[in-house]
Amino acid sequence: MRRFTWVPFAVALAAFVLPFATVSCGELRVKPSGADLVLHTPPKTEGLNPEGIDLGALVVARGGGLATAAFLAFALALLASVRVWDDGWALLGAVTGVTALLVLKTRTGGAATGVIEVDAGAGAFLAGGAAAVGALLLAPRWLRTARSRARPAAPFAGALLILAGYLLPAQRSAVISASYADSLTVRQPWISAFWLLPVAASLVLLARRHEVTPDLSTVALAIFAPTAVVLVHEIWMLWRDEAQQAGVAPFLMLSGIVLSAAWAFGARKDRAERPAAAQPAPAQARAPAPPPDAPSAPGAAGSPPAAR
Repeated sequence: MRRFTWVPFAVALAAFVLPFATVSCGELRVKPSGADLVLHTPPKTEGLNPEGIDLGALVVARGGGLATAAFLAFALALLASVRVWDDGWALLGAVTGVTALLVLKTRTGGAATGVIEVDAGAGAFLAGGAAAVGALLLAPRWLRTARSRARPAAPFAGALLILAGYLLPAQRSAVISASYADSLTVRQPWISAFWLLPVAASLVLLARRHEVTPDLSTVALAIFAPTAVVLVHEIWMLWRDEAQQAGVAPFLMLSGIVLSAAWAFGARKDRAERPAAAQPAPAQARAPAPPPDAPSAPGAAGSPPAAR
């Protein structure tokens, strides 16, 4: 059965070529595919559009990041299954991708002509359903060994909190909600870097949790520190803003960053204080044998008598 666990995730990725949703706003309508969202290609807007609203561009801007996150998560699950990595990686990719699609389904908001309504399409159902089947196939086997493999627990918990904070709504208003994943784009990856780096750092710490080097912990702390400062500032500004309110995402991501950073610092300190493994002393090199005595001068003591 293990040799076929990659099939559901391959189906989930292939489903991105199908229509992912039908988005309506008044008399306007667009039907973006998963590929349109991932590649940030605005679909054609259908219906009467006297005000010239580009609903396709709006849909891609608001849904492209989460769709890209789902695509990358399913790609991770497929790679982990094909390469026969630990089942936890494929399971993590499947759960992350399905969560991103569920958050994407909840996206509604306002536009100049009315309220945006989102109806999931065949591609979204197929992608989410196939990934869920793959997760159900992997979960029982992984859970049997989870207690031993999930140690230490701090990097696991930190990575899950950061991922949840990346996908779930970060701020809400009367007409719109936004996630940190909205910045994810394959066309301009440098825009995605700030909020994607703590996710990547937490996953690297998770993968290298048994061999955290000082350099790795230093890089992780250098990524986590400025992100935490920005999160605290954003929470403060949203708390003071009456028109918007903070979602659950900033608190989840900040908690995950604090937990992962504290564990990375502790792992670095433990490694620095750990005594070097005792090694046998190298054997002393034997002194070179003295050169043979040079022949003595004739008549010297100990030399053969000189020939007469």
